[in-house]
Amino acid sequence: MGLLDVFFGKTKLPESKTEGIFAVSTAQVTMEANLEIVSRKKAGICFKPQASSHFERARQEVEELLDLSCKDTNTRYQVVKDDYGYVWIVLEDPDFEDLVSNIYLMSEGLVERGFGGQLLCALFPFKSKDMRFVYWVYSFKHGNFYPFAPKSGKKRDSASEFRMRSVLEKELPVEKDVKRWYPLWDTPL
Repeated sequence: MGLLDVFFGKTKLPESKTEGIFAVSTAQVTMEANLEIVSRKKAGICFKPQASSHFERARQEVEELLDLSCKDTNTRYQVVKDDYGYVWIVLEDPDFEDLVSNIYLMSEGLVERGFGGQLLCALFPFKSKDMRFVYWVYSFKHGNFYPFAPKSGKKRDSASEFRMRSVLEKELPVEKDVKRWYPLWDTPL
């Protein structure tokens, strides 16, 4: 970005990195075996909507692709707007690979239409044997995952997060900078 771009308000959003998302498919087996966490049979993708007809058309096209894909895989989905104004597409499917494939399909659809910079994250919720929720968050900006283990009172179980990282860092592209492990409170998942 040049100096004139700054003056005229032209900024280029960073490209989203979608290729790393498939790593969670194979890592899911390790999660069950070594961490004793199982998929909640849900996943979601979050993006920042943009007030433009071009973005609305792109969103509709991606939703049409999703409709076709969901018919083939029997995946259910819903579109939810959160309290911060972000849009979530929440998927439900007993087949974890179908969830991952549909998340990838949606993210690639937005990237191909020039809205990759609007993608924030994908979220994969899991449940531990003691019925606590843990999440693997995929950051489209950085192209990697990080764990999120919420506790009551909007606190985090950092010990669980570090344990999950140590078990899965060979299978997943895990964010090394823990300052980028942003909590995702009050998600629709």
